[in-house]
Amino acid sequence: MISQLASIWKIKIGRTVSTVAESSRSCFGLCIPVIAAGGIVNGRGYVAALALGAQGVCLGARFVATAESFAHPIYKQKLIEMSRTDYTNVFGRARWPDAPQRVLETPFYAGWKNNLSDQETEESQPIIGHSIIHGMRKDIRRFAGTVPNATATGDVESMAMYAGQGVGLITEIIPAGEVVKRLVAEAKDVIREKLYDLK
Repeated sequence: MISQLASIWKIKIGRTVSTVAESSRSCFGLCIPVIAAGGIVNGRGYVAALALGAQGVCLGARFVATAESFAHPIYKQKLIEMSRTDYTNVFGRARWPDAPQRVLETPFYAGWKNNLSDQETEESQPIIGHSIIHGMRKDIRRFAGTVPNATATGDVESMAMYAGQGVGLITEIIPAGEVVKRLVAEAKDVIREKLYDLK
């Protein structure tokens, strides 16, 4: 979905719309820069977003799976091992009611996605781990929606692991600078090889 400017454009939060459909619809007639986000992990996605009128892209999961990322190593590994995601409200219901997110279909999530009552939230759940956030130790409850950072302890595999639909294209953990270099190089190659001769 188009990045955080959604409220300016009167886009209803919480609906599932692909980056392609939303970008092509939202870029027309705007006098502000449009940044495409969602499922973009490489130069091909970057070129596609530009072709639809976006002025730039925002990469999420691709930068989580980098050497510099403060994400927990298990989370990073899941991003390169898994390709299935789901749009759900299992995590963070109390903090973000009516705001589903896309998560990896981990075994934990798969076991709970159809077995959770609509009224159940993280507030009544057991503590499954701890993390240091902003210098303070925080309890992490089941379904809390707290992303496992590098300090997380406990049942890390049962914590929320957010990822976009492009996660299946992430195959390795590399430095963030290398992500940017590859993004630009691949975009240039796509433009040169596929689009240069278009008249």
